[in-house]
Amino acid sequence: MKNILFIGSESYDGPTITIIEGLYNLGYKIFVYKKSNINSWFCNSIIDSLNNIEDNIDFIISNLHWGTRWDLYDKINKKVPYILIDGDDHNNNNSWINKYIKYCNSYGVIDNNQIKNIEAQNLLNERKMIKIEKYKPDYIFKTQKFNNEGIYLPFGINFSYLQFKKDIPIDKRNIDICHFPGPGQYRQSMTNFINNNFKNYTVSNKLIYGNMVVDNTIKTVCENDNNIHSWHRWKTCDKYFDTINNSKICIYVPAPGGWDSKRPWEIISQGTILLYFKTPGLIDNEYPLKQLGNFFEFTTIKELINKCNLLLTNKDFLNEKAKECYENAKKYFMPEPIAKYFLSNISRINNS
Repeated sequence: MKNILFIGSESYDGPTITIIEGLYNLGYKIFVYKKSNINSWFCNSIIDSLNNIEDNIDFIISNLHWGTRWDLYDKINKKVPYILIDGDDHNNNNSWINKYIKYCNSYGVIDNNQIKNIEAQNLLNERKMIKIEKYKPDYIFKTQKFNNEGIYLPFGINFSYLQFKKDIPIDKRNIDICHFPGPGQYRQSMTNFINNNFKNYTVSNKLIYGNMVVDNTIKTVCENDNNIHSWHRWKTCDKYFDTINNSKICIYVPAPGGWDSKRPWEIISQGTILLYFKTPGLIDNEYPLKQLGNFFEFTTIKELINKCNLLLTNKDFLNEKAKECYENAKKYFMPEPIAKYFLSNISRINNS
């Protein structure tokens, strides 16, 4: 059939966007109920009824955060697989249901009498959870995987990054080493380290903003959204991508929550060399980050220094590694290959 129903959250969710885009590009039709969703607006088809929907779809995807219409599962006969994407960005080793309970305690739960009002709102005015009654996922995909629950799923590269790529040859770029500071011990330590090292190179070690760029289709809703990790996350700063495009190397270390975020994928989508430190304990063996190439991970500061020096003192090696990084990024971490991996895991489990 190649049809799915997406019952998504009201929170911007990187891995969900990648999967939805990948499935759409593979020929799947993405149905949403009553209104467009923050994670599928670019490709979804709105339906006004769920009557017999399970007879016309292959599976249902939901993602774990606030605003997900868990109540809709009470209207559906259990005939197709339920797939949950847990894109929570905290390394807390919790099960999906414990995370759900944590969100309920943090945000509060919408009263059943208020649920009808949600259908008429294009944008929720606050973070709220909807009570789970019958829902239980058949498959769980996790981005920050630090325990045995679920199947690993990277954020990947979504379409909104690609519009900024400028194709500047790697050896013609003006910034040798780039790093964007942020919260947490890894990013603070890296910021301090770079400020006191790499004196022989041109370095950018600061936050970059600039003019905000957003698709006109969602411009109004982005401007009216004040919730954390919601529609405004689609807005992008042009000078931020200009900096990446003009950098030979970008160093990425994780935030406190876990390894993944938008940043490493924004970097490699521009043909820039990514040197990254992987959070200890991340279980990515099902879809290894090493598919990018064995060279690009560092585990110690000494290793990082050596790799930067190797790249920046040898033009041919710099070009070779830039080509390897970008070609593997396209081969393994674009939406289509990640969606194929997603589908293969569903098929494999179904047939086991």
